[in-house]
Amino acid sequence: MKVDKSIKMESLVKEIRESFGPDSATMGGLQKQLRTIPTGSLALDYELGIGGWPRGKLVGVFGPRDIGKSSMVGLNAVKNAQALDLNVAWIALEPFDESWAIKNGVQVDDEGKPDMLLAYPTTGEEAFAIALKCIKSGLIDLLVFDSIGAVLSEGEMDEDSKPRQGGQAGLITWFVKGAAPFAYRNDCCVILLNHTRDTMASRIPGVVHQPGGKALEFMESVIVQLKNGKGTYTIKDNGTDVTIGKEVVAHIVRNKESQGTGKKAIFDYFFMETDDYPFGIDQFTDVINTAKRTGVIKQAGAWFTLPNGKQLQGKKDVAEYLQDNPAELAEVREKVLEAMLRRNDKTTLSVEDEGDSDEQQ
Repeated sequence: MKVDKSIKMESLVKEIRESFGPDSATMGGLQKQLRTIPTGSLALDYELGIGGWPRGKLVGVFGPRDIGKSSMVGLNAVKNAQALDLNVAWIALEPFDESWAIKNGVQVDDEGKPDMLLAYPTTGEEAFAIALKCIKSGLIDLLVFDSIGAVLSEGEMDEDSKPRQGGQAGLITWFVKGAAPFAYRNDCCVILLNHTRDTMASRIPGVVHQPGGKALEFMESVIVQLKNGKGTYTIKDNGTDVTIGKEVVAHIVRNKESQGTGKKAIFDYFFMETDDYPFGIDQFTDVINTAKRTGVIKQAGAWFTLPNGKQLQGKKDVAEYLQDNPAELAEVREKVLEAMLRRNDKTTLSVEDEGDSDEQQ
C-alpha cells in the first residue's frame, strides 16, 4: 500500500508541475538550498545564523531617521549582490542619490551610472506594480524597496488631500501576499526598508513598530530593527563637534530561517571618511570583534593570534594586517561562518536531545 501511495504522490507532483510550472511543487526532501547575500556586517551575518540576507524571501528592516537603512543596509546589499554577479533592482520612493550609491561601492555601467534597474514611481500602486513585475520576471536576484513607510496610495492623493484610513496597509497587504510566492520561486531576495512609528497603545514609553499592517510582519521571514547604540564618533571642524559615525545595534525581531530571533549584532557605521576612520561599516573592527567572540581570533592581553598562527599586538595592528592581506581576511570570515554553522547544529541537537529526554521520562 505504501508503494502505491508513493507512486501516486510522484504522479501528483508531476501533474502539478505540468500545470503550474516546474517549481510549483516538490517532495519535501527535494526543496532548494537556501542561498544568501552578505549584509556587509559579519556580526549581523553571524547572528542571522545563515550568513546574510536570505534569497527567495521577504526581509524587513526598519529604524529611525538617518540610521543608515538605505546606505548601510540597502546599498551594502546591492554592492555584495553585484560582487556575486547578481541582477539588482531598486524601487525609489524616497530620494536616491546616484553619486552616493557609487561612493558606497555600487558598481557602475559603461556610462558611469549605477549598474542596476532604478525605478522612480509616483504612487504606491505604481511602485508595487513595478516591484511585482521585477520579482515575477525571474531576472532580478535582489530587489530593494525604499521604503514601505513612504508608500502613498492613489486614494490618498485625491482632490481634498485627506488620508484614507487603512489605505496604505491594504495596499501593502496586497503586495506582500503577491510577492512572497514569486520571490521564493525565482530565488529573489526582497528587502523592504521601513520607518518607525510610535506604538500609541503601549504603556512603556519609546516602544515603536514598523508601519504597514500585520500582513507585512507575517510575510517577512526576517525582520531586523536598527537602533542607535551608545557610542558616537565626532571630530573637530573649525572648533565645532561634527558627528562622523555611530554605533549601530541590529536587533533581530524575527527569523524564520535560523535560531536567531532576539539576537543582536553591534557594529560601527561611518558616514564620513577621515584619516582615522573608514567610510561605511568598519569591516575590520567588525570582523575582529566577531572573530574574537567565536574563538577564531584568540586574545591574550594586548596580543591577538590569527588562524594562521601570526601574533600581533593591538587591534589597530590586526586591522592593518587584515587590510593588507585580503586572503587572511577571507579566511577569518570563512572560519567565523563555519563557527556559525556549528553553533546552529548544536542548537538543533540540544533541542532534539531535550525532546528525547522528555520521552524517556
